[in-house]
Amino acid sequence: MSTPQRPPGGPAVETTTRFGRPFRHFKVAISAGTQALAWARQEDAPGGATVVADVEVSPLGFRGRIWHAPAEATLACAMVLRPQLPAEEGDLTWLLAAVGALNGAEAVSGRSLAACWPDTVVDAQNLDAQSQEPVVGVRAEIQLGPGTVRSAVISLRFDLPRLGLGPDRRDDLLEAVVNALGAASDSLAGEDGAAGLAAAYGQRCAQLDRRVKIQLLPKGEVRGVVGGVDHTARLMLRSPADVVEHVTIDMVRELQVV
Repeated sequence: MSTPQRPPGGPAVETTTRFGRPFRHFKVAISAGTQALAWARQEDAPGGATVVADVEVSPLGFRGRIWHAPAEATLACAMVLRPQLPAEEGDLTWLLAAVGALNGAEAVSGRSLAACWPDTVVDAQNLDAQSQEPVVGVRAEIQLGPGTVRSAVISLRFDLPRLGLGPDRRDDLLEAVVNALGAASDSLAGEDGAAGLAAAYGQRCAQLDRRVKIQLLPKGEVRGVVGGVDHTARLMLRSPADVVEHVTIDMVRELQVV
């Protein structure tokens, strides 16, 4: 059953239920993420609320990177989460997004995938390629309350041909990803919590034990061997002197495997 909703200052938007979650579908939108953010901030959307956009006018990811796959070859979706996280652990939502995306995509495509910190999922069978194009683009945007994460919006873009999927599998992929994101979110409330999610991500991280160069904001760079990610989603870099440096996502301009 659908319910027309009218965001403040905007036209009515039809809200339905799909996969047991509130759902909105847009034929054209600035992005799925912007619609989910507005839903979360202006209408207090519940955790699990999901948005799909057939065409995104501005498909921008981390640091303004443009998603190049055409709209007809892309599943663009976003989900609102209400995680029980302290503010200092807000970046864990990036790890949650990647784990949910690769688990859902693997279940439908049968491909073996890996996460590239902080914002992509790639084909695990082709990690040594000089130019590794992402099969999924990941983005997490959080809204903070007093000392806590009030909401998080996970935005995902899937390259269907790179996953070996046709447009007719879009709904199958969406259902699998929505359920996988829900499971990853639920894991934060489990016994292992943030440490468990970080460990799960680390096991699937394509850069693990590889040497990388990170260009930093506002300037400078660091180099080292990736030792994993910690419970606040910081990348752990080990220097030749065995000194470990922790790099946060907001420090990163660009990361390269060298």
